[in-house]
Amino acid sequence: MPELQEKFCSKCGEVTIMECLSCVTPIRGEFETEGVLILGSGYTAPAFCYTCGKPFPWTQKRVKAAIELVQAADIEGQELAQFERDVQSLTKDSSETTIASIRFKKIMGKVGSSIAGGVKDILVDVVSEAAKKAIWGI
Repeated sequence: MPELQEKFCSKCGEVTIMECLSCVTPIRGEFETEGVLILGSGYTAPAFCYTCGKPFPWTQKRVKAAIELVQAADIEGQELAQFERDVQSLTKDSSETTIASIRFKKIMGKVGSSIAGGVKDILVDVVSEAAKKAIWGI
């Protein structure tokens, strides 16, 4: 319902989008049926467009923030480049998820608990379910 759409996100304050910025396909949201009461919301914004496969802006921003946080721990060079690739892989449920999660955990062991906790807070809503289970057991 258009009258229920927020102009700005109530969590982050960004302008809300209703369609993929790459292919203009509407973003799937919660489905409401008249006369049906749903207690609690299980809706989670998708990380990727179901039509073109591109990441949504919130996914891109979280990945970038996690990488910047790891950079603050003096991870650099090839190790940082691999971390960037691994984080991208962890947002998708693919054959690379297992090895990417192992390398990710290795880096988290190097950066210390404060930064590792921050990275978890940033990424937990955009990594795949398989990655969450492999990395954090959730």
